[in-house]
Amino acid sequence: MTDIYGYAAAAPLYRAAGWMQVIPCPEGRKTPPPSGFTGRSRKPVTDEQVRFWSQSDPTANTGIVIPEGVLVLDIDAEQGHQVKADGAKGISELSQELGMLPATWSSTAHGIDSPARHLFYKVPEGLAWKGGAIEGVDILQPGHRYSVVWPSIHPSGEMYCWYTPSGSTTSQIPHISDLATLPWKWVDYLRKPEHTTPRPTSNTLISPETGTYDARMCKAINTFLHKTLSNPASKGSRHDTTLQAVWALVNFAQEGHRGALDAISQLKPRFIQEVAPDRQGKEREAAREWASILSGAMEKVNGVQAHADPCGQSKIERMTPGEFNELTQNTIANQMRESYPQAVQNTETMPVQAGSTPVAPVQNGSTESHEANKTASPSWQFEDLAQLASGIELPPTPTVFQREDGQGLFYRGAVNDLHGEPGCGKSMIAQIATAQELKADRDVIYIDYEDSARNVVKRLLLLGVSGEQIIGHLHYVRPSAKPSSPTSLGGWRETLDYADTATLAIIDGVTSCLAYAGLDSNSGDDIAAWYNTMPRLISACGPAVVLIDHVVKSKDNRGRYAGGSMQKLALIDGISYSVDMTKPVGKGVRGTIVIKSGKDRISEIEEHCAVSWSSNGSHLREAARIEINSTDPKLMRVTIARPNMMPSEDRQTKRDDFRPTGLMERISRMLEDSLEEPNQSELFKALKEDGSGARTAVMSKAVSLLLQEGFVSNRSGRNNRSIFKSVRPYRQIDDPKSDAYVDRMSREEASELDDENHLEI
Repeated sequence: MTDIYGYAAAAPLYRAAGWMQVIPCPEGRKTPPPSGFTGRSRKPVTDEQVRFWSQSDPTANTGIVIPEGVLVLDIDAEQGHQVKADGAKGISELSQELGMLPATWSSTAHGIDSPARHLFYKVPEGLAWKGGAIEGVDILQPGHRYSVVWPSIHPSGEMYCWYTPSGSTTSQIPHISDLATLPWKWVDYLRKPEHTTPRPTSNTLISPETGTYDARMCKAINTFLHKTLSNPASKGSRHDTTLQAVWALVNFAQEGHRGALDAISQLKPRFIQEVAPDRQGKEREAAREWASILSGAMEKVNGVQAHADPCGQSKIERMTPGEFNELTQNTIANQMRESYPQAVQNTETMPVQAGSTPVAPVQNGSTESHEANKTASPSWQFEDLAQLASGIELPPTPTVFQREDGQGLFYRGAVNDLHGEPGCGKSMIAQIATAQELKADRDVIYIDYEDSARNVVKRLLLLGVSGEQIIGHLHYVRPSAKPSSPTSLGGWRETLDYADTATLAIIDGVTSCLAYAGLDSNSGDDIAAWYNTMPRLISACGPAVVLIDHVVKSKDNRGRYAGGSMQKLALIDGISYSVDMTKPVGKGVRGTIVIKSGKDRISEIEEHCAVSWSSNGSHLREAARIEINSTDPKLMRVTIARPNMMPSEDRQTKRDDFRPTGLMERISRMLEDSLEEPNQSELFKALKEDGSGARTAVMSKAVSLLLQEGFVSNRSGRNNRSIFKSVRPYRQIDDPKSDAYVDRMSREEASELDDENHLEI
């Protein structure tokens, strides 16, 4: 990851490692952070916000806001930050009293030998922390402060680096689970004392002293509300505790627990009474504060109370994650068997492609499931191969998402996938395929965990789909719970109804979908269970199911499959594509997205792919080049072209081909603006002062390329040292070898576009 530079490249990597609140800071500086995204009342950083920041300032520094369950010790050196105390010495003395701190991941821009660094630890959630451990050692904690991290540039010009617990530098980003756990003696020393004595109130319907339960609520709700009322500041403040409690109760309601909304109503008078004395506007201000908390949470509640409370079905509070997942899978299978016997029958009896796994109901061992499955069809039965052997029943042919030569790229009745890096155009391809089907008046299901209906419909309109076609044939849903949730079952049944007539079904966001189901994307068992209880139930009804997934963050470890368990590739019974944006796609430009086949289970498409595999050993074959022309602001023109069928090798970036185009443009601009001709030392010094953290070897490489290509000239100056001057400007946007290269529109296109804009004005 040594070639990663700037927020735009780093933010997706941090979010993939679990650091979701990734923010930009000015390049070469620590402050200011973006307003509203730090502090106790911070807004969550969304994928859309990351894209906006990445586009507006791609080379910004990268910061991570400290999440719940993490605490960072900010150790200052005696000479650093003009501090009076040596934090490293102070922490060493404190260690004699509390015990040695365990080795953990750390971050610093001061080098491997400097004691001044941020030490990252896992800690219990919900505790309030002091502002500092000792003079010279601050505490970075949830809701307060953030840490500027690799690949940011320190004001000194040095780059921040991550260090492993062994003290060595690394190109990896730590996952939160990789951090060492802070010992309890340190936790007790660093935490603020809790104020647990609740104020007496006549509005409390659950007594912390007697443990009396409200009959309107199930056991889980009673227990949760009891704990919340007993310790109203357990999350550091009453506001934060109430905010998290309301959101938790909303989730309980989504799961179907009885009395969750009644519990929320009980929190209101208690909250107002306890915070009003601390508010300038007293009860009125406290009531407004409560309304703000409630309105945000209630947007997620659909108002439908489930018929069956999970607490009445099983001892949910004592379930292990594995037992819960097993129950989830069985609930879906049984519900589908009872409500959609034909769909399940199709799933169990459809011809199985070579290497695929037939869908089978999952038993969880409960009495109810055992009785229900006594009369169910067997999950292990031999297939009748007569029709297949006689050629009457053939494997599905690819008919969806057609190239310009008529070759389809997705199989109906099978699970296909698109995987690639964030921002590579996976969703764009799915929407282009959707547009093709809608224009032909065919039905499409779009299950979206990543974007919004507004953005999807906007792109479909740009792709030439009419409003009538969208209204009549697009079935769009953005789920907020797993399909087995009692409040989701009605919508899930409706999805399978639509699947009977749909030709295409998109599931955008496999990782998010798995997370909603409480499943692990790195677990082969979880992946297999999910495939059999969601994608394959849909594909059994007939449409081409297309999954949109991410790749692993390390390019070296990337294979032919999406990030997570290799089981993802094994379970694909259609075709799996790797997606790569070779030329940027966006307003006013022509871009290119290339898809390459990594596995074609049915082998009907691969023979129409490029002759040769990619040269990087990944065994990928180019299947199509999607050219997207967005020079017209009112219409997006798309061509799905055939691949280059001549044997050729992909361009492989070697070390000798490294091209620091951003640095080349910075040097070119400096020389263009310079009144004098600087020598190399003066030029490199100016770059450092301008905030560049590039190494000397990289700066030398940039100057050498500018000289070779005629953008810069040099001659002998004082003491026979070469001095440089600009010959012509270098810009990344004009360099076909740069990732920032953008095709220039022809004069006629530019003039036509300008005329249209004037007419609109």
